[in-house]
Amino acid sequence: MGRARKIIKNVIEHTRGMVRNRGVEAPEWLEMVNRFPPPAMPRTDYDKLPKLEFPQDRLAELYARKSTFPTDDETAYEFADEQLTLIELGVPEKKAFEMLMEKYQAVEGDRFLQKYYQVRGEEFIPSTKVHEMVDRWAAQEAKAIKEGMRLEFEDAQEIAALEKEYIREE
Repeated sequence: MGRARKIIKNVIEHTRGMVRNRGVEAPEWLEMVNRFPPPAMPRTDYDKLPKLEFPQDRLAELYARKSTFPTDDETAYEFADEQLTLIELGVPEKKAFEMLMEKYQAVEGDRFLQKYYQVRGEEFIPSTKVHEMVDRWAAQEAKAIKEGMRLEFEDAQEIAALEKEYIREE
């Protein structure tokens, strides 16, 4: 009863054993299978293929994890390439990381500002003076708020005029 529940993987070997032990008569196809055996079953006991990983992958992941800015892959891999170059020149990994972190904080800040200005449809003007940049942002925000208030006022006047027209028609 237990044997019936097991799945027999190789039917040909099982049939040969049954014929050899005279449990069944030899089927017609067994002679042809003996002459021209089927190809060997592919192996399934292989281990998983190793994941290919380059040194830059580990360094880029480390940079993305430790960076204070949200980083994109491009910046992380640029950082990793430069760090790997320094490591190959003999600089210890931690020292190379610290040296490049100082440089890339400015790079990340500029990239953030470039994207910020690009979204707003304005040209990015890099500035080393933070207070100038803050003043420029404040002026732009004030201008945007005034423009929004003006548009809102014009819309309100237009709606009021349409309501008066509608009331007159009734």
